[in-house]
Amino acid sequence: MKFHRLIAAGAAATILAGCGVSEGRYKEVQGQLAKPEKQKIEVGNCTIMFGNQSAKMRQNMAVLAGTSVAVMPTVICKRIIQGVASGKLTREDINSVTNGVMTPNALKIIQGR
Repeated sequence: MKFHRLIAAGAAATILAGCGVSEGRYKEVQGQLAKPEKQKIEVGNCTIMFGNQSAKMRQNMAVLAGTSVAVMPTVICKRIIQGVASGKLTREDINSVTNGVMTPNALKIIQGR
């Protein structure tokens, strides 16, 4: 589905700034996201990006995340950022979603499970 690709693009562009993420880059970003102030900045950037999507896209993403449309951008972004920071959202998950394949683990992170 198209919204999976948007989530992948948002995660890659906002968090990891690239199509394929190397192990070294993932660890670097993960280390940066260990700082709460960096997480806050990245959540803000990501929230703006998701908030600027079409109403239909925001609705689809809200359904996927199990949230209201109003809070979806912030909720999804926090989940993605915290997932990377904690290591629960792996480099393999990010690369897979970037290539259009939603992994079960990535879906769990987006859904807050």
